[in-house]
Amino acid sequence: MYSLTIHFGPNAMCWALLFKEEVKAESIYDAYMDFQVSDATKGMLIGSDDFGQAFAIPMDQIRGIMLENMDLVMEARILRSLESARGEVKAKQRAMTDPVIRAGQTMQPGVIAPSFGRN
Repeated sequence: MYSLTIHFGPNAMCWALLFKEEVKAESIYDAYMDFQVSDATKGMLIGSDDFGQAFAIPMDQIRGIMLENMDLVMEARILRSLESARGEVKAKQRAMTDPVIRAGQTMQPGVIAPSFGRN
C-alpha cells in the first residue's frame, strides 16, 4: 500500500491518497516532479487513487508532495516503539542503582495507628 500526500494552497490543505501498487502512485509523484523542472507555469495535477478519490490541483498551488511505502512506514513505527520500550527498561534499571532513588525507596514512612480515645 502506498500513500501520496499533497500539500497545497494558501491555507495549507493536505490530501492523502492511497494506492495498492507503487506504479500508479509514482506516476502522479513523477508528474509533479517533471512539472517542477520544466518552465511551465500553468497546469493541473489530475488523477485518482485506488479508493475512489479523484483530484485536480493547480500545479502552481502545490507546496509539497510525499510518497510513502506504508509497509515500510509501519516497520519504522514498530522500530520506534521497540526503541522507546528499550529506553524505558534502561531507565528503570538505572533508577534501581541510583543512590538518591534507592535512599528514597528504603525510607519507610511511620505508621500512625488510630488510638480511638485511648492514651
